[in-house]
Amino acid sequence: MGLVVIRRPSPDLRTTTGEKGENMEPEMIPDPPGFNDLSKGEQIRYLQGLWDRIVEEPGEIPVPESHLALAEDRFAEYRRDPRRARPARDVLDRLAKDER
Repeated sequence: MGLVVIRRPSPDLRTTTGEKGENMEPEMIPDPPGFNDLSKGEQIRYLQGLWDRIVEEPGEIPVPESHLALAEDRFAEYRRDPRRARPARDVLDRLAKDER
């Protein structure tokens, strides 16, 4: 696993409304025609297909300023004392254990 690079979005991508700030509340949108007629498995595949299209351009995904600030703080903490860092694989393994 490598380092994740987080780029600040342009101001018009920070919210679902296009305004500056951290309002990331999802807008209620109507279901696509026929969506409720699909089985749960088909609905999941539909959503996965949409997500795959969305993540093709990661720089366009809005990120709240609070998330960017947290990432910057944690990276600064790592740079101050890299010995306290744990490999991502170890953290993921620990989280998976906690879910059991």
